[in-house]
Amino acid sequence: MERFEKVTELIQEFYKIEGKNFPNEIFAVLKKIIDFSSGYIVFSNSENIEYSYNSKISNISEIKESCLKEDLIFKHTMFGQIIITGENFSSDDKKIFKTCAAIISNIIKDFEVSKVIKMQLNALQQGYIDIKKNNQKIKEAEQVKTKFISHVSHELRTPINSILGYSELLGEEFTGTLTDKQKEFVNDIKISALHLLGMVNEILDMSKIEAGAVKLNLRKFEIVPCIKEVINIINPLLLQKKQTLKTELDNFEIKADYNKIQQILFNLLSNAIKYTPDNGEININCYKEQTNAIIKIKDNGIGIESKYLNRIFNKFEQIGEPQQNSTGLGLAITKELINIHNGEISVKSEPNKGTIFIVRIPL
Repeated sequence: MERFEKVTELIQEFYKIEGKNFPNEIFAVLKKIIDFSSGYIVFSNSENIEYSYNSKISNISEIKESCLKEDLIFKHTMFGQIIITGENFSSDDKKIFKTCAAIISNIIKDFEVSKVIKMQLNALQQGYIDIKKNNQKIKEAEQVKTKFISHVSHELRTPINSILGYSELLGEEFTGTLTDKQKEFVNDIKISALHLLGMVNEILDMSKIEAGAVKLNLRKFEIVPCIKEVINIINPLLLQKKQTLKTELDNFEIKADYNKIQQILFNLLSNAIKYTPDNGEININCYKEQTNAIIKIKDNGIGIESKYLNRIFNKFEQIGEPQQNSTGLGLAITKELINIHNGEISVKSEPNKGTIFIVRIPL
């Protein structure tokens, strides 16, 4: 029994093996084990067989026939045997020996599994490093793109504003009387400049939103005058398509960013005008509901299929035929500006029956 107790102690050394030269370290411990026994260990594989004897035994012919033998198995394959020679083995000796052999096999199995896990973890760690590097490159590229877009957009705004200013002067006939045809041309120039300015502003706004640079200038104001200012701005677009705008507005105070609220209204109303046919009708309704301002904008335009409703607030998303005077950013920006106000926007629509946008902004 003392012999097997010592063998058991040595087996514990397996748990300290952390080297990479499997099975060299394990084999070294097994050699210690057999030095405390009258036996030997056989390791075999497809290429060779290796014996390790007790230091007192010079060759295999000296080993007695009486012995205990257990296979060392890993992944259903025998990779060796542990054999201890001697006489008068008790049943306890046999049980302990069998347990030792099983422990050795399990330790080798754990060693192999641990090695595979370490390899996988190293691969994952390297993958994470690569992804982090790629993300940094993408982030840097996005920053360059955002700066470039912002710079170009700012440069475009100056000449567009000049075109708008001169077209308004011409339209007011400060420089002389215009014929009806000239008035029509001037009005077309003004509308085109407004569209272009709107597109440039949308690109700038989205760049600011993505950069987290949008800040609210909160103040109290009455909602109806704010809405009416926007209606005056979009009136030329309504006249161009001979559309009717009906209003039902309750006046009350709201604490919000005045300019951002006007931008939300402008985006939604211009969107309604765009997708409503000539001679169509648009309705805007505003009222107070508990602690929220509710603004509904309804049109009798082409409508939206239900499968597209969850996509209309995506950047650069345009449902149906692409619009020439659109960036596909208007609704995405609108939703972001409403979110910044801790508000909500929802949409109801059916094809050929029109669309209703419902905005909810805290008072």
